[in-house]
Amino acid sequence: MRVPPDDIEDYVDETVKYVPPEPLENHMNDGDPNRLTKYLDPEFLNATPDSKAIDPNQLEIEHKEHMNLDLDLDEDQLEELNAENLKSAMLAPREYQYELYQKALKENIITVLDTGSGKTLISVMLIKQMALIEREARLTRRETKLAFFLVERVPLVFQQASVIRANCDLVVEQMCGEMDVDNWSEKRWKQIFEESDVCVMTAQIFLDTLYHGFISLEKVHLLIFDECHHTTKRHPFNLIMRTFYDRCPVENRPKIFGMTASPMHARSSVESSVVQLEKNLDARVYTATNLEELNITVNKPQEYTIEYYPPPLYQETPLSFKIREKIGSIERYRRCFIITGDILSTLGPWCCDYMWKTMLTDLERRMSVVTQDLDKESLIDEDLALKETHEFIDPIVFARNPNYKDIDLFSPKIRMLIDILVTVGGKITGFCGIIFVERRHTAVAIKLLIDSLDALSDLRSDVLIGHGTSEEGDIQMSFKEQNKVITKFRTGEINLLIATNVAEEGLDIQPCNFVIRFDFFYTLIAYIQSRGRARRQDSKYILLLETGNASQFGLLSEFRGLEQDMKTYCQTLPEERNVANKFSVSMHGGYDSDDYSDSDEEDYLGDAVFIPETGATLTKQNAIPLIHRYCSSLPSDSFCVLKPIFETITTGDGYICKLTLPSNAALQELESPVVRTKEHAKALVALQACTQLLALKAFDNHLIPRNIRKEILGEMAPQYDENGMVIGSRRRHGLYEKRTPKLWDRVVEEEEEDVIGVEDNVDLLKATAHTAVTETNATEDKKPNELPNELPNEIPNEIPNEIPNGVRDEVKEVSIQEPEKSANIDPEQEDEENGIKMLNHNKTLEVEEENMAAEEKVEEEEVEDVEEELEEGPFICWFTVIEVRLPEHRFEGVPYRTICLISKKPFPDIPELKLFHKSVPFMVKMRNLSTEVIFDRDQMLVLSEYMLKLMLALINKEFNCPINDIPYYIVPFIKNCENTQYEDLSDSELQALIDWEEINSIIESKSIPFILDESKDPTDTIVIDATDNHRRYFVTNIRHDMSPLSPVPDGVKTREAGFATFADYYKEKRFIESVDLDQPLLEVRRLKKVMNFLYPGHIVPAQVKGPLSTWTISQLCQKFFMSASMYQASMMIPSIMTRVDSILLCREAKVRYDLPINDSQFLEAYTTPSANMEMNYERLETLGDSLLKFIATIRLYINFPFSNEGELHHLRIRVICNRAMYRSAKRLKFYRYVTSQAFNRRYWRPPKFTSPADNAATMEGLNFHKLSDKTLADIVEASLGAAYLSTGLEGGLHAAIQLQIPFDEIKSWSDFNPTFKESRKQVPPRAEVRALRLLNIPKITEIIGRDFAKPLLLVEALTHASLPNSTSPCYQRLEFLGDAILDFLVIRYLFDKYPDADPGIITDLKDSCVNNHILGIICIETNLYKHIIHYSGKLVRAIEVFQNEVQEAKDSGEAVGEYWVDFNIPKVLSDVVESMLGASFVDAGFKIEACEDLFAKWFLPILDNHVTPELIKFHPLRRLINDLQKFGCDGFMLRNHGSGETGPESQKCVIFLHDKPLACGSDWNIKTARRHAATKASQRLLDEPNLLESVCNCRVSMMKRGLLVEEDE
Repeated sequence: MRVPPDDIEDYVDETVKYVPPEPLENHMNDGDPNRLTKYLDPEFLNATPDSKAIDPNQLEIEHKEHMNLDLDLDEDQLEELNAENLKSAMLAPREYQYELYQKALKENIITVLDTGSGKTLISVMLIKQMALIEREARLTRRETKLAFFLVERVPLVFQQASVIRANCDLVVEQMCGEMDVDNWSEKRWKQIFEESDVCVMTAQIFLDTLYHGFISLEKVHLLIFDECHHTTKRHPFNLIMRTFYDRCPVENRPKIFGMTASPMHARSSVESSVVQLEKNLDARVYTATNLEELNITVNKPQEYTIEYYPPPLYQETPLSFKIREKIGSIERYRRCFIITGDILSTLGPWCCDYMWKTMLTDLERRMSVVTQDLDKESLIDEDLALKETHEFIDPIVFARNPNYKDIDLFSPKIRMLIDILVTVGGKITGFCGIIFVERRHTAVAIKLLIDSLDALSDLRSDVLIGHGTSEEGDIQMSFKEQNKVITKFRTGEINLLIATNVAEEGLDIQPCNFVIRFDFFYTLIAYIQSRGRARRQDSKYILLLETGNASQFGLLSEFRGLEQDMKTYCQTLPEERNVANKFSVSMHGGYDSDDYSDSDEEDYLGDAVFIPETGATLTKQNAIPLIHRYCSSLPSDSFCVLKPIFETITTGDGYICKLTLPSNAALQELESPVVRTKEHAKALVALQACTQLLALKAFDNHLIPRNIRKEILGEMAPQYDENGMVIGSRRRHGLYEKRTPKLWDRVVEEEEEDVIGVEDNVDLLKATAHTAVTETNATEDKKPNELPNELPNEIPNEIPNEIPNGVRDEVKEVSIQEPEKSANIDPEQEDEENGIKMLNHNKTLEVEEENMAAEEKVEEEEVEDVEEELEEGPFICWFTVIEVRLPEHRFEGVPYRTICLISKKPFPDIPELKLFHKSVPFMVKMRNLSTEVIFDRDQMLVLSEYMLKLMLALINKEFNCPINDIPYYIVPFIKNCENTQYEDLSDSELQALIDWEEINSIIESKSIPFILDESKDPTDTIVIDATDNHRRYFVTNIRHDMSPLSPVPDGVKTREAGFATFADYYKEKRFIESVDLDQPLLEVRRLKKVMNFLYPGHIVPAQVKGPLSTWTISQLCQKFFMSASMYQASMMIPSIMTRVDSILLCREAKVRYDLPINDSQFLEAYTTPSANMEMNYERLETLGDSLLKFIATIRLYINFPFSNEGELHHLRIRVICNRAMYRSAKRLKFYRYVTSQAFNRRYWRPPKFTSPADNAATMEGLNFHKLSDKTLADIVEASLGAAYLSTGLEGGLHAAIQLQIPFDEIKSWSDFNPTFKESRKQVPPRAEVRALRLLNIPKITEIIGRDFAKPLLLVEALTHASLPNSTSPCYQRLEFLGDAILDFLVIRYLFDKYPDADPGIITDLKDSCVNNHILGIICIETNLYKHIIHYSGKLVRAIEVFQNEVQEAKDSGEAVGEYWVDFNIPKVLSDVVESMLGASFVDAGFKIEACEDLFAKWFLPILDNHVTPELIKFHPLRRLINDLQKFGCDGFMLRNHGSGETGPESQKCVIFLHDKPLACGSDWNIKTARRHAATKASQRLLDEPNLLESVCNCRVSMMKRGLLVEEDE
């Protein structure tokens, strides 16, 4: 889904540029398709992800919430094909259509026209014209109106919508019950009605929509009734007219247009039928005025009557007899014998036996479903019986070409049919026929016979039947399958339909030239409409009649007489209303019951309830289905069917109906008053119940109980940005601003920070953020100048003389961001109006971005014009000694100098820094000195010039920086001062430690000849070897034992190798003439460039071209201007300062957001994996994720006491989903403080330093970094994990509040219990003390290990929803709470037990620690299952089976590792384990210690012994996702495909990799199909090791492979 316009503001951030991944063509499935058959079914070779594909975000929520999200909503997949076909079917209006269209524009009319006469096109013309009128009307009135096209059958929805689309330039919406419209939200209905011009739907859906008040007839300008002859009695058509149309003000009523082939609804006179229909629809009947034109248009078939002899009385076949012996006694299969008996009598023995084989094959496949409710004994017997029966019949082969003329095998009726088909099938050009039958199984049997006859090989047949039932032996056909067959028939892929009455009415089936009425009809409409299918030129309509059957001949004569009567009636009508001469009789069960009279006296609105806010209407007609719908919406499992129970009680005066609702419903029992009929009593009590549920808010104002699963699906549906990237995902990257620490900014006038906006969430109580009182900081142990308190008066004029005590001011930064649009609105005022308190530190952190940007622009312009001169001084600075702690104060054998950071503000105390060299860690201490050091102007100028020259030497790049903006100076101390007590030194003594000689040498940057005798410390020298391309070398030793005349040592890789002496080499190279041959040699080692000391792994050194010099001659060398010890120390400066900057940024974020996190945890939380540092946020994110779920769940449990488990799940998802976390991070601008880029020496420079060599890419890399939405979300969760590790649960809660996670008025952990007690006052008491009698309290206390202060919580925690008349709520809410507690406890346990484990391993272990299987084992091991309060025989048996499985595993010695994974474990057992955790938590006043004790008692023994990295079984899908994410690939999706049937391939799953199918799997259920698909996907990645690299363009993957290097070369 695209982000709705009203939600766009939630995501817009003008400062962020979203960067789509570089396109990369995916060719992984190109080439020979045969090689892919190992992984993919042919049907999926060219599949692409659609709107139902599940992305990683949805999988993550499904995983977090332990839910199975069914994303496969039933829709018509052939819609596009139909639309294409109908483009060529644009029809032109004929004369009669136009005349009727003109009539319809003026008044309400009913058109009576033959099938195929173009009624639909008249309606299309009317729709188009009315839409134009409506659009004009919208210019003068505010409300919008639309047209509704109502149909009787589901397939007609898709057909009529396609016709309208093909003929109108309008927005058409189509809907039917199988699309789950019952659970659509008000928002979705509103969106549909606002965005559509025409809605095509079944009449029942429109009626329900009116009942619920989603639409009113006053907002409808046109109402079209297709097959409107059904508008009678209690049909939805008539209920729409009576309940809503009649009470709609006349001036606001919609126009009515009815279409039918016959207005007759009973075997009554034509005139009375027409009068009643006209009255019911408030319309007049019309037909074509020009009947001659109509007769030309509609091709009438030639009608033939063919007789057949009655069938003989067939005896049961031997095959049927044997089958009856085996399964005849099983009640469940009774219908199978009825079906085959009917086929035997009407078609004959051969068809009967063949049908048995077909049915038994299907029954055997459905065995697991068929037998799930039986006890063990019957299960075994039936299993064996059906298995034996199938094994007996399976080998039987039905030979092709049976003798259909053999009366012992085939009835005369089927023989006559085959004779007709053989006669005409191959002789009629373009044969296209339909055989109409009465029963579904008759159609299947005829197809089986046709397919067996070579004489009918020209016929390509299929069946078209109704939906059917799920009873054994019955045949079902979904509307999808119906549409597939219709499409095949239309395209000619099949040319013979064998159809039931579903093909009679309305469906736009291909016009035929041959229609056979195999089974006789019993309604006039069936006769007329089946004959109307033969619409081709010279078509034939054949009626099969049984010889001597007076009833059939009599009905045929009667219907033909009715047709004649209609013609006569037409002649009596005014000419303008000439009615067509074909009418029908309607006999639809349920609506036309004789129990109800179609009279004006019936009170359709008796006792009705009208909801003025929405217009929803509650009546006796819709109350009963509403009660069923409410019960089905309550949370349940497979062990309870939640439904209303209606019990009729007979009294002397009539009937009373007693209604009992499920135990977790808002009501329990109601009774109706005494009334005359059972039906009335049932309707009245349902109406009472709905009225009370409405008062209790169990229904909304649209009379809709919430379908939480569908709401969750809507909430979690991917939302795409303008680049087609999923918002909140890993694949969506933004270019975000980077910050440099404000400590390095020069001190300017104080300024306030950006406003931290709070996001509205309409579904939750709005978040009120905790107010951080910064005065408390003054009382904390103050670390040296986290932010300065006071500065001396000597500071130059441009710097403020002092900063007010207690205020942590942040310096205005140069920003290239666009100004925020709310800059001119006072945030405090606005937010007070919205009822939202803002996060603040003393006052709202607010800045007017536009003004700030303008000021900065002016500042930048001024800087560009004239660089600001340095003031006269003096200048106060502070020293921070950088102590690198390496053995013997040497790095790679070379001593390094002590260096010092000179800052213009006091440097804060920070933890020791851990750096790495060749994977070995070493520490660096930033040693702060409190002494103020005062420099004069000349010294500052020298230091400034020195810093620029030092950077040139380090990075080999020229830099510029305004002198006042240089953030710090890093200077060498004199040698051998490592043991100095710096803290005791004065200002002058500290200055004396600076090696000014080294500084001046670096400033001059001139190399001089190296004269060994004059060198003070030759081993602290870098030489430039003129004989080796002026490369630089460390002097490691003076070799007085060697001279140029010395022989070149053997076996040493050196440039002189192969020469007798060094002199020979120099002579060869022509350096020898002026060299002193007696001088000692210098032993040297090549210099390295600046190194990465932040990467903990081993870095392979770059290959050096040519052999290295090991010895050289001092006379031929120049002395480099920097000493070796200074060079070695300076190599570490970029890494040290990179880490220092990260810590300083974390400190700023800590202060800004008031987060109780220590420095090391903060740094870990704000460092991404892409930075390639020692630490990253992944482990903390895993911990924070579980903490967030835990504390958010507590808040929801407390503050939403009326919400059931499903509603709580929905609310929790909104709080904890990646999208919510991403929004929070973005609004808080976390990205400013994140370390995301790997250390790169080419990018490093102190803040404010620029280089003439900088290009746009370099500047982008310096000022911005690319972060994915998921990364920002992860950092929020990692912050929570860090807060918990730093300061416990209290700190974690405080951090969550500060990060804008809603907690209402809760400020601290101690607020939970009193808030809960206050909340419970709203809830009527349900649990009664007598409920305690259901429990063995002492035994349960022993199991738990503690006494409960509130024992009624135990009753609730152990009560299952199957318990009727329960005085206690069921355990579902406590289970919801316990689930989150358990997640947190398990993650914390794993975090502590495996401190170095990869987050993926932690997640895998957590999956093995928290699932239905292991919790079921715990329930059995603790004997808790014996105390579950329920009323389910199925659960009793399921527990027994499970318990036996566990015991058998133990007895056989197989109870090792996760031995339970393949057990069939009742979910109830795992539920009560979680609900007991929840109950313990609530009983203990929301203190975690009670749950920790229970966790140690119940879980630890099993986890320690069975769930370890060596023992766990990884789920294939989890393993696949982990492998892809380790690679850095997020281009993963899966798509479930359900066939709607049962079978080993009925459920399929396709896994996509970068929008191409990677693998698929199939099985009886979708979970197993996922496993198979993931297994094959992993195997394919193993078989094709280069596949991922060839198709993946994910950013993290590219960086890991070195294909995306963020550096300028």
